[in-house]
Amino acid sequence: MHFRIPSIYKIIKKSFMKNSSILSICLIALMSIVGISCEKNSEEVRFTEVEYGILNMDEFISTITYTDASGNSIVTDDRGQFANGSKKLSVSARPFNARIEIQIYNPTNATKAYTMGILVDGEPKAIKSVYCPPNGYAIDFVEFTVQ
Repeated sequence: MHFRIPSIYKIIKKSFMKNSSILSICLIALMSIVGISCEKNSEEVRFTEVEYGILNMDEFISTITYTDASGNSIVTDDRGQFANGSKKLSVSARPFNARIEIQIYNPTNATKAYTMGILVDGEPKAIKSVYCPPNGYAIDFVEFTVQ
């Protein structure tokens, strides 16, 4: 009786061929997953700075209404929220409807003048002058949609 013993080379080659097919399939699957993962990461959230501004802000502005970063309308009589007449927000929603409104009561005998503005990433996008007559009221707003 004669037994034939396959050579070590043939056994290793056969084993490697089987394993390399499995390894190739695993590598292709892994590359697909990594590719999808990287694709999702490239769509990172982009923040935009929106700044509301009021020039000549004084005690005669009774109410300020503005859209916050979540898209909610905030009504305040606290002018301190607008330090130096400005309020900055970081927004990620698109589109974002930036809006600011002021209500003014002018008890003086002179017309009061204000300028409201919306800046996006430091660039003016909407500017409006508002005038309140002597011994009168005024309400006005400015808005801009950030795309």
